[in-house]
Amino acid sequence: MSKALKWSILALVILLVGAVLAHGVVVPRFLWEPKLNSVRNQYPDQRIDVKRVVLALSLKPQLIISEIEVDDPTRKENLQVGLIRLGMNAMESIKLGRIQVESLTIKGLAARAEKDSDCSQPSLSCTPVLPVALAARAWQSTQVANPGFFTPELALNSLELEQAQFMVNNPEAQQELSGKLEQFKFKVGNSTPDNQFNLGWRVGINTPQENNQLYIAMNAQTEAGPMREVSLKQLKIDIDGQWNGFPWTGTAEQDLLVLRLAQANNGEGAPFIKLHGENLRTYVRRDDLPETHQAAFSAQQFEGGLPAQNWTLNKAEWTYTHEDAQAWTFNMNYMASEGLLELQPETIKGSEGIPAEAQVRELNCNADEAAIREDKPYWAWQEGWFRVLNQHPHENSGLVLCPVQQPSVGAGLAATAESPTAEPADK
Repeated sequence: MSKALKWSILALVILLVGAVLAHGVVVPRFLWEPKLNSVRNQYPDQRIDVKRVVLALSLKPQLIISEIEVDDPTRKENLQVGLIRLGMNAMESIKLGRIQVESLTIKGLAARAEKDSDCSQPSLSCTPVLPVALAARAWQSTQVANPGFFTPELALNSLELEQAQFMVNNPEAQQELSGKLEQFKFKVGNSTPDNQFNLGWRVGINTPQENNQLYIAMNAQTEAGPMREVSLKQLKIDIDGQWNGFPWTGTAEQDLLVLRLAQANNGEGAPFIKLHGENLRTYVRRDDLPETHQAAFSAQQFEGGLPAQNWTLNKAEWTYTHEDAQAWTFNMNYMASEGLLELQPETIKGSEGIPAEAQVRELNCNADEAAIREDKPYWAWQEGWFRVLNQHPHENSGLVLCPVQQPSVGAGLAATAESPTAEPADK
């Protein structure tokens, strides 16, 4: 065999091996099953299965984990994921000495749960736990005291979900709460035209009495910032559907929404999302001819956090029509740990709204609470719309804002306005 032929065969072999690695090669099970068994040992009450792991090598390596199933008989929940694809940056990983995960794609997610709670309306008690638990486990795996090269670090600039479905059943009450992400794409990077956020979410509730369906669409331009910060510019939201027996439409627009990941207790507690927004405008309409109910809300600036953080709103305006048309302008502080809202009058140039009276209100107070004022009305979401009531509605209300007897309005909540996302609330 000539020397030239040998070199040609070697080059061909290298090309074939490179092509196979670039397109993906199945990782032998004995290499990754010990890690899977370690996870199983941590959660002995759950059945955790993975069928295949594929690795594609290039300057942008990809790790593909397919046919994942987590079953929790105790919670009566089951989670299946067709595919999880992790995209990494080889050069940045070598430079920083730690694997940098830049993209995450999840396909074929199906979460099913059986609950004893009332699932006639969306609520935390009717939310599948396993998807959140899986995300929390993945997050914890990146938060170690002395990370090594193979400890992943999340530096996501692309997140995509395809065919994600959620279903919760209450068999005794014959209630079914379902949700489907028809599309979820989030990309932020160096290419401005490609930096987009798109979401299409369909939610439904079936009970013997009602069949509720709602569709939510969102889109915005995205931009990355320092300190794990993401900006959504020109955010638009459209809502359409049938809910509580009425047809609904709604829109929302916002010039700027900034989201930043933070942690409570000076970086040692649970993570939460801090938000800062400018020029929010919303509109909702319920068509139940011959009447049409409409409401609008706007705020020039707001700051807050999720979940269970304090909030402030500046130069806000609330307008609605029901029995009578009303319009108020105000500033607001919300103290999450106490469930209290402080409203202060504000004048907005060009608005016909009346500056609201200074007052403090409590979320969902008890009907026999002694501190409740008798000379102020209750604000309630009842019978599918916003209502002003002279007495506590007692029941059949999704939300009640109760007037509180507090002479020194402004004193109790003033400190929270300076740090709207200090720590998670206790309740």
